[in-house]
Amino acid sequence: MKGKSIRLFMWGYQQHFRICCKHSMNDVLKALGILDTEFECLLVGAKIPDRDNPNEVCIEPEDGKWSIDIFDGLLDEVEAEVANHPIKDVIYGDKPSMDGKPEKIRRDSVRRVVQKMLHAFDLDNDIRSFAGQPSSVNDYYVVPVLQLPRQLFERFRPLREPVSDGYFTHPASLIHAAISEVLTSAYDELQRPEPGSDFGMRSRSTEEIVHRAATSFMYTPGLAIGDNNHWRSNMFERFNLLSSLMYEGATGVGRLILAKSDAESIDITLKFAVPVPFSEPRWARKVLQMVSSESALVADCEKIFGLGKVTKDTEAWTSQNIFEVEFLDHYHWRLICGSEVMLVSKYGVPSLPQEEFPIDRLRDTYQRLFAEVDSRDIDHFITLFKAAVKQRHGSMVIVAKDAELEADRLSNQGTRIEPTKLTAGLYRQVSAIDGTVIIDPHGVCYAIGVILDGQAQSECTPSRGARYNSGIRYIKASNNPRLAVIVSDDQTVDVIPILRPRIKRSEIDDAISSLEIAGKDDYHQAMKWLDTHRFYLSQEQCDRINAVLTEIHNEPMEVGELRINWKEFTPDPLLDDSYFENEDAIIPTKARNTGSGRTIHNS
Repeated sequence: MKGKSIRLFMWGYQQHFRICCKHSMNDVLKALGILDTEFECLLVGAKIPDRDNPNEVCIEPEDGKWSIDIFDGLLDEVEAEVANHPIKDVIYGDKPSMDGKPEKIRRDSVRRVVQKMLHAFDLDNDIRSFAGQPSSVNDYYVVPVLQLPRQLFERFRPLREPVSDGYFTHPASLIHAAISEVLTSAYDELQRPEPGSDFGMRSRSTEEIVHRAATSFMYTPGLAIGDNNHWRSNMFERFNLLSSLMYEGATGVGRLILAKSDAESIDITLKFAVPVPFSEPRWARKVLQMVSSESALVADCEKIFGLGKVTKDTEAWTSQNIFEVEFLDHYHWRLICGSEVMLVSKYGVPSLPQEEFPIDRLRDTYQRLFAEVDSRDIDHFITLFKAAVKQRHGSMVIVAKDAELEADRLSNQGTRIEPTKLTAGLYRQVSAIDGTVIIDPHGVCYAIGVILDGQAQSECTPSRGARYNSGIRYIKASNNPRLAVIVSDDQTVDVIPILRPRIKRSEIDDAISSLEIAGKDDYHQAMKWLDTHRFYLSQEQCDRINAVLTEIHNEPMEVGELRINWKEFTPDPLLDDSYFENEDAIIPTKARNTGSGRTIHNS
């Protein structure tokens, strides 16, 4: 007989544990700069041999998304995996390791089989599953599994898997490393009495997990280039230190190529008679000062050989045995393979490269704010926007329907010019001076170097600079349609406002209908969608949702069950028809001037 209830046959707090694991992964993704990814966590229990429990396999949650049939024959597959495990013939030199080898093989076999059995589910649902090391809890080996959308690994491309030399295996991306660290934390938690009982993962903080993931991933380039000493070098801390050092008051800016010293794809133009060891960071920082646009430092994991460059016909992403480290600013660097940015570190805090502002969303906002524009006007604005975000210094451009009147009103606080169609080249010139550039929706410029006015707003914050806060004050000071593109000196780019996307009313109706026919065990998916789309709900729709939540709340709870206390649903007063698509055709309409958008560009 196969188990249908993990609550009865695993342990009492498995639901708490699963949610805590999911929250931990969510916090880690946010820390890395991934804010919009949906993912799942599940637990798979495989009965430990010789236990009397009648249920061979259990899963959590039991809302039907993962059928227990996925794991048909799991125990038999585990036995086959144990018999053929890669380390079955390995002989350890110490007795404790040899004594522990059978259990080590069995647990790893459970993980491998769970991973393999989820493969078909992954293909059908366009996701990737990552199974962690199992821990024995009561009668089961419990495997935590994280499932992330496959598109995430297209957005942040990993190296070819596995990255291994047959002995060492390292993560193929920073995301892989982060997943591994979260699953390790889950394993540590499963080792504790009553895991999940205190509604938290007690072993590591988000900051520690992210830092450990970056440290782990930065061993990967050394392995990939074939450096036999890669395991000795903490490259993450090494490059953080190097980027933090000054040389005669100058910030270290330049490139370093990671490759084997005899790599055919590297052209050494100047070779040091004595390689510069990274173990002498001030010496290494000194030679970084020699780097130019034509050449870079060439190094392996231990030492710098000299100056050189990658040969012309080399495809670094194809070979994946050459990496570049770009030192961008004080304590700011990034790791690159080919054209792929694999990791960014700023002041010792690792992250992923932030993708550029979603242009489709920007086009939609521009069209809804300024109904008089055509496609050529929008394309022109996008060109100016891209020119602004590529600049190395701060600037701000205001698009205003009443740009000409505003240029007259603020003439004593800036430089009034003859109306001129602004090009990307002209924008780069006029934005070189302090102050704001004011244009109309058609891209015609009326003033440059303008000091904006406006009263303080609740969105203003002392954590941001004067440019950002002045943009907020100005945009909020008028009911006339206006848009600001604010590029801060730290290369943070804000667009104010960025309107909420339009959705179909039928999507809301479908989600509410799904909620109303669901029970307390399978209402979470519909509920989560509605929770993230609260802005779009009418009073009648809020009433329907609240009625379902009240009914679920009043049902008796099982032992160990975790039930979320959802906040009451209320309509948003800013909602109007402009936030909904026509079900047959999308008709652009003007929307309220609300909201803001933000992205961080790591150059």
